Formats: sequence, structure tokens, C-alpha cells
Amino acid sequence: MSFFTTFLFIIFHITALFALPNPVQTEVLSVPPATIPAFPEQSDISGCPLDLPDQLFHGIKSACGSNTHHRPDTDQLHRTRCCPVLAAWLYSAYSSTALQAYVTKLPLQTASYDMPLLPDDSETCADTLEKALGSRGIELRKPNETCDVLYCYCGIRLHPFTCPEAFYVNSRGKLVGSENVKKLEKDCFSNSINGYAGLAGCSKCLNSLHSLKEDKAGRTNISDERTSKMQNRDCELMGLTWLLNKNRTAYIHTVSAVLRALMTSTLDASDPQLCFLNSDGMPLAVDSSEINDQNSSTIPTISLFHYLLLLSLLYLSILVSFTRY
Repeated sequence: MSFFTTFLFIIFHITALFALPNPVQTEVLSVPPATIPAFPEQSDISGCPLDLPDQLFHGIKSACGSNTHHRPDTDQLHRTRCCPVLAAWLYSAYSSTALQAYVTKLPLQTASYDMPLLPDDSETCADTLEKALGSRGIELRKPNETCDVLYCYCGIRLHPFTCPEAFYVNSRGKLVGSENVKKLEKDCFSNSINGYAGLAGCSKCLNSLHSLKEDKAGRTNISDERTSKMQNRDCELMGLTWLLNKNRTAYIHTVSAVLRALMTSTLDASDPQLCFLNSDGMPLAVDSSEINDQNSSTIPTISLFHYLLLLSLLYLSILVSFTRY
């Protein structure tokens, strides 16, 4: 009897060992918490204050991570999938800093549109983000040695916004949005469980976003073509940043889809009016390779477990049959 007990004990532990998924090695790093200073201009100008939640790392890894499998071009980035997701999460992380900077520098911004651009935080923030991703084991594979992903490849720019047509500071010193901003919040909000608004919802949000660059009389400022384009894009990016700062979870998927439509139309003079699906038909914030990886890693484990279990039962039945005679 003790032989059977020992045998079952050994078989049970062996099968259980193979049934367990491969543990993911995680390194506990003492990273200082990412905080947003009350007044960004008083913080260290050499740094980039970003709010980096766990969802950001997961979203960027899914869309831009170099550890993709089951693809013939594992070393190549997919611009239409990676860049919009990267931009959405970065604008979300930068939202508090950008909106607070808008409040403190509003008089300077509204004085004249002919003033030179305010300092760009893109390169500093790119370095901050890449270091944070590296601490999580996430690598943004560069298209070449001289071009980084965020600033050069995706063309993501971070600087204090200018959009007095849609945003203003009230008597209490609080940044508020116009009626067009309130409409944007409504049109871009998704009531679905997973947060995806679909193509119709994305297109509705996109068209509502275009209305932010119109003044209260419904006119668009076109005094100077270059200045007008910069101002219009600022209004669009500030509108999306406003949404992400208001409710990141509710707007992140729609914003990433809208950003893709904007990014793919940068060479076109007209504003995009419709959103479209990704080449693999998957939502932007979820990479199909991630789903394939989960399935491929689960199936062999279950098969091996069942195989060993059946083999042990067969051996037991043969052994018991021999002991009877």
C-alpha cells in the first residue's frame, strides 16, 4: 500500500510541475514614484514629469514591444499600430503637466500667435519614457541607429498647447472647456464594457474634435497657413489630452483610434473624417500577437499534463492487474 501511495505522490508532483505556466521573472526596482508637480515650471527643467500607470506599460508593450512572435517581420515596427497607441499613452501621462502649463502661461499664449514656439519637451520625455519602459523589460526597437521611435519615427511632439478658442481659465483660476469641448466629451465617450467605441464612435469623436479649432462664431482662424495648421493641431491634441486627463480608462481606446486617423493624414491637406480598422482587424490597444502568444503557451502545457496523467493511470492499471495474480 505504501508503494502505491509513494508512486501517486511522485506522479502528482511531476504532473503538477508541468501543468504550471512558466513563471515570469520580475525584478523589483526601486523606481521613484512618478508625480506631477503643482507648477511644472518650478520643477527641474531637465526632467519630464510623467504619470506612468501599469496600464501604460501593458498597452505600449502590446502595440510596440519587440518581443512579438508568429510574425515573419519581428524586427520591424508597425507604424499604424504602434505610433497611435504610444502617442495616446504619452499624452495621457503628460496631460496634467500640459494642462497646468496652459493655465500658468495662458496670458503669454493669448497675446499673439506670431510668437516663437515654447520649448519642446519631446526629447526629454522620450528619454524618460524609454528609461521607464526599460526598467520593465520593454524595448522600443528603433527602425535604425539614428532614429528613435517616439520622436523621430512616430513624430510625437510634446509642448504647452495653444487653443483659446476651446479652453479658457474661469474666475476661480480653473481651466474649463467651451461648449464644443463638452460635446467632444460626449461624442468620444464609450458606454461599451471594453471601452471600444467602434468605427462609428471613433468617426463621431474625430469630427467633434475638428470643431475645437473654430471660434465662438464658428469661424476658423486662417490668417497664416503655417500658424493656422499649428494652432489647429494644437487644439486637436489639447482636446484629446483633456479627455485623457478627465477619464483615461473611458477615452484611451477611442483617442488612440482618432490619433491614428490624424497621423495617417499628416501629408493630406484636408482633415480626416473617418476612422478605420487596423490591418489585422484588432483594436489598437491590443496586439493580436499577444493573444496568439497566450494561446500557444497554454495548449502545449495542457497537452503534456494530460499525457503524463493518462500514462500514470495506464501504468497503475497494469500494476494492479498483475498484483491480483
